[in-house]
Amino acid sequence: MRLFSVIRPAALSSALCLSLICGTAVTAMAMDDSEMEMSNIVVSATKTERDLMDVPASVSVVSEKDIRRRAYTSIADMLQDVPGVEVFDESLAGAKRLNIRGESGSRVLILIDGQKINEQKSMDGAPLLIDPNQIDRIEVVKGPASVLYGSEAIGGVVNVITKKGGDKPIQASASLTYDGSTEGFNGNVAVYGAIDAFQYRVSGTRSDQGDRETPDGTLEESDSEMTSYNGFLGYHTDTMSLGIGVEDYDSEVESPPTEVMGRPFDLNLPEWSRQKVNLFADFKGVSELFPRLRFDTYFQETKKDFWQAMGLMTGEMRMQTYNEQGTSGASFQADILPHESHYLIAGYSFTQDTLDADTTFEMYVGGSPMGRPFSYFHEAAITTHALYLQDEWMLPMDTTLTIGGRQTWVESELEDTDDPKAIKGSVDDSQAVFSAGLTWTGAENLTLRGLVSQGYRFPDLNKLFIGTPHGGEGFTLGNPDLDPETSNNIEFGTRFNDGAWNIDITAFFNDAEDYITTQTVGPGVSQFANVDKAETKGIEAYLAYSFPVVNLTPYVSGVWMKRKYDTGTFSTWKTNTPEYLGRVGIKYERELSAFPGTVWTDLWMRAAADANDIAPNGTVTTTDSWETVNMAIGGEFGEKRQYQFSLNLNNLSDESYTTAQNRLEEAGFHAVVHVGVRF
Repeated sequence: MRLFSVIRPAALSSALCLSLICGTAVTAMAMDDSEMEMSNIVVSATKTERDLMDVPASVSVVSEKDIRRRAYTSIADMLQDVPGVEVFDESLAGAKRLNIRGESGSRVLILIDGQKINEQKSMDGAPLLIDPNQIDRIEVVKGPASVLYGSEAIGGVVNVITKKGGDKPIQASASLTYDGSTEGFNGNVAVYGAIDAFQYRVSGTRSDQGDRETPDGTLEESDSEMTSYNGFLGYHTDTMSLGIGVEDYDSEVESPPTEVMGRPFDLNLPEWSRQKVNLFADFKGVSELFPRLRFDTYFQETKKDFWQAMGLMTGEMRMQTYNEQGTSGASFQADILPHESHYLIAGYSFTQDTLDADTTFEMYVGGSPMGRPFSYFHEAAITTHALYLQDEWMLPMDTTLTIGGRQTWVESELEDTDDPKAIKGSVDDSQAVFSAGLTWTGAENLTLRGLVSQGYRFPDLNKLFIGTPHGGEGFTLGNPDLDPETSNNIEFGTRFNDGAWNIDITAFFNDAEDYITTQTVGPGVSQFANVDKAETKGIEAYLAYSFPVVNLTPYVSGVWMKRKYDTGTFSTWKTNTPEYLGRVGIKYERELSAFPGTVWTDLWMRAAADANDIAPNGTVTTTDSWETVNMAIGGEFGEKRQYQFSLNLNNLSDESYTTAQNRLEEAGFHAVVHVGVRF
């Protein structure tokens, strides 16, 4: 029995008492203006620094303060309450990924400081192989962002912005998080600082999460481990920033055994790692014509060791796939000011992915190998060049028109293989996409906006050439005749923030064509094909109101969304999409009068509607609606709030549920405790 399942009633009553005690020893809180100002600056929506109120795209920001208080142990969980974002696990509790507006993880671009993580041999998109303790903030652009970011951004962009140096010669921080749902720990230590214009940071993290505890019992083999080391050295002045960063992320992820078509099925990942070196140079105030020039280059290597065992009538088939993917990237961007009413950005980007994939099959009967194992290798590469241009045109009457375009050229090739099912050859493509956005700021604290944007996604190497035997439902062949996926998106929104009300509402409609899915071509054999069209419509909303007299902020965030698939012969709205998904709660925050400190509490409910998924044969699978009640309490103490503590009590009612996109049951009632210190 888990520790926190025993002490749940005591923990809840203690937390409530502590929140009341804190409320009697406080004075009115005044938010730091500089903190508020910085939290509103975003870079992902327009690839240049802009106030969140002024950008035409739909953008959500998760701040370092939010991350620290919630004590998340994964990046996916940090984003689970962003309207329009869903988290999915594909039966891997330690390797969650993201959907945006119904688009799968393979259609969502993951960036670290503007440099992408991608996956050329995956059914589910790029993994989030990022240390959560390294994050300064996360910016989420929802909807197609292919004009600025290219192929994978057809569904949206998640830009993780990492911590850099400090403001003193020597600083340090340490934190420890305990997750009661896994009886796991996450610990981090960092040393950082600034000496004159030089900045540095060195950090390390170790996470060890056990099997997940659910209301229906322990999910055996759902554990994971992670080790991460990061380093940064930079030089920063008012007009110039130079930097070099290194990352070393290594994880091991287990998956609970299950059944596929009535037969035992098991998989695990003994290694899923990423190593990266990156450099950047950023120059500001170069001239009146060029207010900013930016150059980035990086190299990263991703390794994945994937094991799968599938029960057969005569025994068991075991398979190991080992992938090594090397990614080289470079980009250059010039900000141009040709006229006081025009702000242009022009850029070039280059990426090259090389993939070496080896797969070994071995048959077992009665626990012993039968015959010799056989294996295949694949060597493939994909190279992308792109040019983009965007113009922010300041029009009369407080109106700004932002128009942009991008031309992309892609070359892909399966260079060598001994796999008889794969087809050696090459596939090239070029594509232009455009966007146009309009913002109006003629009323105080109010922005009205509209955006039309196009999305584009070129097939990865796996879908074009290699195929996959993963999943236990037969083999899926590659298809070099695949067309790129495309989409057209239109949205309208409003933002209002007067210090009391904070409102952000967006209505969107997306029409996508040439969706890549699988099509049966024989018994136990499928092939990737352009089959589906998808139509998605919805409304995303965040509303909050602050009562300064009592320091309470009730809030609600969520999405109403419907999604339709159309294959030409089969059309349905039952696409495993909950019509409603969101969170409602109330926050309280004040400063202590007896000694320096800030205390806060947050009580909220997270909920989703039913989700129905229909197969072409008419079989309907339903994921039931669910609701959880949650509470968090914490404080930051000291003159500079250098000591932090938080207690999160999740799923107080011990609800048994599974979200629409997940295969694993979610954790039952559990506590997450976080302590941290900065020197």
